[in-house]
Amino acid sequence: LPGGGARSSATSAGPGMISIFGISDPVIQRALLELSFAPQPAERDLAVLEQAIQTDALTDGQNRMLPGIAQRLPAGGLSPFAESRVRGAFKHTLYRNHLLLDRAQRLRQALLQAGLGECVFLKGVAASLTSPHGLGGRPMADIDLLLNGIQHRSQEVLAFFASQGMVRKGNTLRSITWLSPERFEFDVHWYLHNCALRQSSVDRLCTHAQVVEHAKGRFTIPCVEHNLAHVLAHGLLAPSVQYDGRWAVDALAILVQRPVLDSGRFLSFVNEFAVPDAVRIALQVLAEQAPASIEFDRESVSALATGIRRGRPGSFWLYHRPPGPWDVPGREAHRPLRYHLKTQVRTRLIEPAQVARHNGAPFWTSVGASIDFPPASMMNFCRLIWHKTRRVLRESRVARASIRSRS
Repeated sequence: LPGGGARSSATSAGPGMISIFGISDPVIQRALLELSFAPQPAERDLAVLEQAIQTDALTDGQNRMLPGIAQRLPAGGLSPFAESRVRGAFKHTLYRNHLLLDRAQRLRQALLQAGLGECVFLKGVAASLTSPHGLGGRPMADIDLLLNGIQHRSQEVLAFFASQGMVRKGNTLRSITWLSPERFEFDVHWYLHNCALRQSSVDRLCTHAQVVEHAKGRFTIPCVEHNLAHVLAHGLLAPSVQYDGRWAVDALAILVQRPVLDSGRFLSFVNEFAVPDAVRIALQVLAEQAPASIEFDRESVSALATGIRRGRPGSFWLYHRPPGPWDVPGREAHRPLRYHLKTQVRTRLIEPAQVARHNGAPFWTSVGASIDFPPASMMNFCRLIWHKTRRVLRESRVARASIRSRS
């Protein structure tokens, strides 16, 4: 394996080998990771980056790593063209992140004034505010925030976001997505993730959240233990993030700062997940496969992994989907219908059953909540599922016909 890692024994619980380098070019991915986190940039890595930029070989996820590298570039390490590309990515990210944080703070203030409570900012905001590369070192595609208990105040929530000029884009059992007048996306969660649907997990995260004072205002983000767990679970269960190993970047950005982790807090949080195996596997992969030049406490990371319980048989398979040709940006490829079927069974039946079991919500209400906010009636649920299935089948036929016509 690139990076000298051995095959992880943890992956016996999963779909074979999972790599910190994804399935994109491992030489490029290794160079980008080392340029991002090794104490000193290596000439060989700079040469790989130069070649990748000159030949336009970087994936979307790898381009997202350039801002973090910009602040660490040595003078004359790249050609003027390549250096301007890297530093330009940092400037663009810094400007956009300032805009996103400003809009996020305005939304936070409006939520407080409306009596909807304090929100906890997840993922991109938490990562950018704590990045070792500064605010411009970690791009944000959207804003994820957690508002505890809003699933029980659906009409009030809908009225509030409409008053902010936001347009509803979609929803799942755990969150609803809004588009702001500036075309920024806000994912508003009441549960953390599809694999973390317990109310007790939300309560734990809110209890131990920390406050970051910033020039834009006050931001509440998860504590380092809960942030790391969320990053690992989300990353290893999102195929597009696995494709070029992008999930490892946020995790390493936390670990290279050598935080003092409360193992009890971390394990009690992770062991409530429906797929704790995802976090255990991710930790072991990081400890075993991360390039040796990247310094963090590998022994502590491995020790954390051993304390994570085993999930139910088949749970990892149910949630994890290895990236395939259809996850390659810009490539048109047919996604097998079995993936759609597995996703529908999980999101429309299994996850609502988890919400009903752990949170005391009626099962059929949770089924309706998996497709609409507030929860759809059973008649509307069946109608929407029928229309969605017809659309997927139609798109599948069109994709197959398109591929056959070009072959």
